[in-house]
Amino acid sequence: MIITFANQKGGVGKTTIAIAFANYLSLFTDKKVSVIDFDFQRSFYRRWSEDKEIKGDYLYEVEKISEDNIHLTQNEKVLQQLKTSEEVFLFDTAGNIQNNYTQVLQYSDVIIIPFGYSNVTMMSTVLFLNLLRLIKVNAKLYFIRSNMRKDDNYELKPVMDAEFETIGKVIGGWVFTRKCLLSINTKELTYEQKLAVKETFDELIYHIWEF
Repeated sequence: MIITFANQKGGVGKTTIAIAFANYLSLFTDKKVSVIDFDFQRSFYRRWSEDKEIKGDYLYEVEKISEDNIHLTQNEKVLQQLKTSEEVFLFDTAGNIQNNYTQVLQYSDVIIIPFGYSNVTMMSTVLFLNLLRLIKVNAKLYFIRSNMRKDDNYELKPVMDAEFETIGKVIGGWVFTRKCLLSINTKELTYEQKLAVKETFDELIYHIWEF
């Protein structure tokens, strides 16, 4: 299975959510996870590399995409093998539209789209969704509210939720801005970190695997 975290808008906590989800799957489900960092900032891969220096087991492998192996992500045979595998291959993509991961989007079983309720995020997310339509992506789309604040009214919420529900599923749980998530690593989820994502991820997992 291929699960891809993607959006055109940076700064919505995409990589943080991706790390938390990879940890959550590894720790609290029977899913075997491998991560492919397709963001050329390599935030996920750098975090994992630093964590490997710490004594103790790690939860999963992370491979970075570089000029040397980018061709593998455009190889239909390789992508089909990942797609039909029982293992979960989690792609973390760049925070902007790039043609070189078009085929990854096309072969994805699930695309997880973190978003917020700002004007800029709405416009960039709509552009990203138009790209998915243009390249005829058939993946299930799940929208996660990320970096949310309890003291904000979010006037755009009804409009954006209604629009996104026409083409995918807006997950009910909110991931609020919390200091504990800023220090997340790839080796564990602390009690506070688990609480911050549990409601959202439990619902997401339910829909992905249709329990």
